[in-house]
Amino acid sequence: MIDPRPRTSRPRAMITSAVVAVIAVAALGVAEAQQNRAAQQIKYRQAAYTVLGTQFGIMGAMAQGRAPWDAKAFATAAERAAFIATVTPDTFPAGSESGAPTKAKSEIWRNEAEFGRMMNDLQAKTAALATAAKGGNADAAKAALGAAGQTCKACHDKYKLD
Repeated sequence: MIDPRPRTSRPRAMITSAVVAVIAVAALGVAEAQQNRAAQQIKYRQAAYTVLGTQFGIMGAMAQGRAPWDAKAFATAAERAAFIATVTPDTFPAGSESGAPTKAKSEIWRNEAEFGRMMNDLQAKTAALATAAKGGNADAAKAALGAAGQTCKACHDKYKLD
């Protein structure tokens, strides 16, 4: 006897199931890739701030007398801080609010204009710090370090979890 049922229903169902499975696996892969990307962006941000903080630590130790004053080393640290300050705004792309442990508050991405102004202020103050440090006047360099440090503090107070 000939089976009157169409034979295409079973293969079609198998193909549909396979397509759904492939789409599901792909969607999981995309979600995982996005999470990995966010985690990488957070690690990049943290690395940039580690470098920036280290430079401030070097200068701060000299300014506070915990390390001997070395005008050349201070100027080098100031130049490095000024450079990293040009990179830091790029370390807060959309989508990097979460995905790995971070101390960045979500307000950063809700107040982008204000946060951008603070980043610009950081760039201006660290550039002034580098200029003052190159001048060789310890008092001027220390004052510029204090101004740059206040810029950091203002942003941390508003946008960093403690």
